[in-house]
Amino acid sequence: MKIKKFLYACLLSILALGVSYVCTNLNVSVSGERDLLKWWNFVVIQLSGGPKNVIPDDVLFINVSMDKELVDIKDDLDMPMGNAAITDRQKLASLLSLIKSTDYKYVLLDVFFEDGYNTETDSMLFHSIASMDRIVIPCHHDGFLADSILVDKAAFADYTTTLKEDNITKYPLLDKGGINQSIPLVMYSDITGRTVTKRGLFYMDGNALSRRVVFPKMEVVVDVPSRTDKAGIAIMEKPYLNMGADILDYRDLDEDWGSVFGGKVIVIGSFTDEDIHLTYAGDLPGCVINYNVFASLMDGRHKVPFLLILVYFLIFFAMSCMLLRNGDAGTQSLGWLWAKLFVIYSIILTIVCIFVFTIWGQAHDVFITSTLFSIVDTLNQWITKKKNNA
Repeated sequence: MKIKKFLYACLLSILALGVSYVCTNLNVSVSGERDLLKWWNFVVIQLSGGPKNVIPDDVLFINVSMDKELVDIKDDLDMPMGNAAITDRQKLASLLSLIKSTDYKYVLLDVFFEDGYNTETDSMLFHSIASMDRIVIPCHHDGFLADSILVDKAAFADYTTTLKEDNITKYPLLDKGGINQSIPLVMYSDITGRTVTKRGLFYMDGNALSRRVVFPKMEVVVDVPSRTDKAGIAIMEKPYLNMGADILDYRDLDEDWGSVFGGKVIVIGSFTDEDIHLTYAGDLPGCVINYNVFASLMDGRHKVPFLLILVYFLIFFAMSCMLLRNGDAGTQSLGWLWAKLFVIYSIILTIVCIFVFTIWGQAHDVFITSTLFSIVDTLNQWITKKKNNA
């Protein structure tokens, strides 16, 4: 009988592992992951004395939101609709020309070149982008690129929202089909030579088990002092350069652009309200979110280490053994029994989730896994009660 229960516990543990893996690969957090990460992030920041926001030495942020031009737009019937402000493409072409002359590490150009917004500079700019190495631009499922020449340099920058969740807790590395790559994954692949691929029901990075989504660690938020002096007083360092005022206005001077761009991951995008998104760590520009996801990939936060799998299995096994005890539901209704067990398992799994996120930077679903254990436990106790009353 003990061997039978041991086998049942192993099977239930494996089932729980599978359910947890599938749930964490969903685009949005199923239950409580967002709130857990939000509060845990807040606690960690407070315990560490406030946000550090140390921008790595090999990263350069460039803001394009202050450099605009007006373009005429038309509707689907080719009728004029007026004009719209877009990123100044002449200036952008000049910026890329400067960058191309240096030994830059990578360019994340977070500017969407949408069909229907055309300028005289487009041909020159788009061919410049297409001819560059180590550059990625965004595309979206609900939008079309202005020129097919950009397709090879484009990657998806979409995330899913629901009525319950309108911010970023998870970031999908691949679409649901496991084919189209996101911007951070393309950057990771180009730099490391590795990538995440779908193999059957699993996602792999080489021989390592991976997730389809990543819980990004939002270490860079670009809106706080980045360092302090010896007296501990905050030094207000500018977290980004403006494309026109801080770079292009000086391009004719004897500036050593190699020292500015050389060896840098150059993140170009909007740092103002037009591209601000909600995350569990607060409001962040889209380009900064993409960089943080890329940094999380470089840290290996998408991988599921064997030790973590073993820890999950042992915890689920212990829960399964507790579940398969010869319990007795007594006079409790099945609904009340299930609710009580759900709370117990939720508390256990929440504590485990905090521990796992602290050590490995990953999280798991609490609601569905707790529901699985509480339902099986309720049925087990109900069957035991029937047997005892027979």
